[in-house]
Amino acid sequence: MILTNTGKKFVYASVIMMLLSMVLPWDSLEDYTYSESMGLLMNFIPAVIFICAVAIVVLKPLALLLSKIGTNIVFLLLCLMNAIVLYMGMQYYPDTYTIGYFLFPSSVIVFMLGAIYSVNRVDGTTSN
Repeated sequence: MILTNTGKKFVYASVIMMLLSMVLPWDSLEDYTYSESMGLLMNFIPAVIFICAVAIVVLKPLALLLSKIGTNIVFLLLCLMNAIVLYMGMQYYPDTYTIGYFLFPSSVIVFMLGAIYSVNRVDGTTSN
């Protein structure tokens, strides 16, 4: 799957959002220290899976290699990886929801919007 320039902007924005979700607190700082309420402590593995999904569409040699097996397979793989990220990452329910907590699923949604914008049909054809 090769992203369009607009699709890449979505993906780069999602990477920044994921990074911010890892360093901003997920819970109220009144009850916990900053390091106890950071998303990094709880979501290291989902973030690594998310970065692997980003690498599939951003790194051109990897994208070209995977495009040989078909855009629909790559798109389904991305959907599966991001479903795992959301399932694992959203298991924590903080007492007070903060911007860090909301940025985590938002980054996955923005990433998928970039992928969907780049490939409008699952068979790999685009209208761009």
